[in-house]
Amino acid sequence: MTNALAYLLEINRQIDPLQDITRLCQRSCELTAGGLTLPDNVIYLYQTDHSLRQIAAAGSKYQPGTGVIAPLRLAPGQGVVGTVAMQQSSLCITDTRDCDNYIADDATRLAELAVPICYQGELLGVIDAEHPQAGFFTAEHQCFLEGLAAMLAPRIANLAARLRLQRRSIYPVRKNQMLKPAVQHKLSHWLTEHDFRQQLNHWLKHYYTEGQWQTAALTELALLQAIPDASAVRIDSMKQLICSQIEQMQQHSATALWGRILHARYIGRRVDQLTLADECHMAFSTLRRHQGLALAYLQAQLWRQELDARQCCGVN
Repeated sequence: MTNALAYLLEINRQIDPLQDITRLCQRSCELTAGGLTLPDNVIYLYQTDHSLRQIAAAGSKYQPGTGVIAPLRLAPGQGVVGTVAMQQSSLCITDTRDCDNYIADDATRLAELAVPICYQGELLGVIDAEHPQAGFFTAEHQCFLEGLAAMLAPRIANLAARLRLQRRSIYPVRKNQMLKPAVQHKLSHWLTEHDFRQQLNHWLKHYYTEGQWQTAALTELALLQAIPDASAVRIDSMKQLICSQIEQMQQHSATALWGRILHARYIGRRVDQLTLADECHMAFSTLRRHQGLALAYLQAQLWRQELDARQCCGVN
């Protein structure tokens, strides 16, 4: 692959006028597959239900006029793509036959390279490339895809923000008007996702100092609607939910380290970050990065449970 920077600039020139996320990703896939001579190149985007869905592809996965054929949907941690999404770091598989987490899509291929698309610390998607030749992908290929991801990230974030604003202007009140008054009242009292994540961080920090808990927020969770309206009982129930999720993280290889860090920091021995970094044999900055990823994963999993509980209440 010669003059990779020049080809990235050419991709940038060709995708610059595109104002649709799907078209942007599709054209990027096509140009990348052509430039790197790839039989398979796919872009997954992170969905509101916390799954990763194939939105664009080049090669046998794509058919003009139809789009992506049988688009695959993966959960964080599932397959190479899901692992990259959780860790928010690139992963190059030399031989997929030696990879227990490999998921074959339209065909089994021996080499895979997946790169996260992130913007300001937020996961937006994953670029995934495969090749039938084992050991095909080099450090240069990885640098190229990481450069492409860095180029796509602000565009995807900007277009997604525009789309959200357009939807709000078109449907400012209509959705709530279709709900019954009792459900409208409930909807207005649920915690937003942003507030939920902030509260969860606060509850973790003060796990053993219940007097510091902001208990009013506990009444705004569908997860706890069936719990008696007593602060102590609600706090204990929330603690059980947090502990249960962290224990599940520890039981899976992809999230075991994150579960261990969260348990040691907040639930178990309450180890300080410097000590925990030494125990995990990693630099302080690396420990902080993993702790941030662990918190984000815990937030996402509990938020998904909260959304499921709201659906049971008849509110999305």
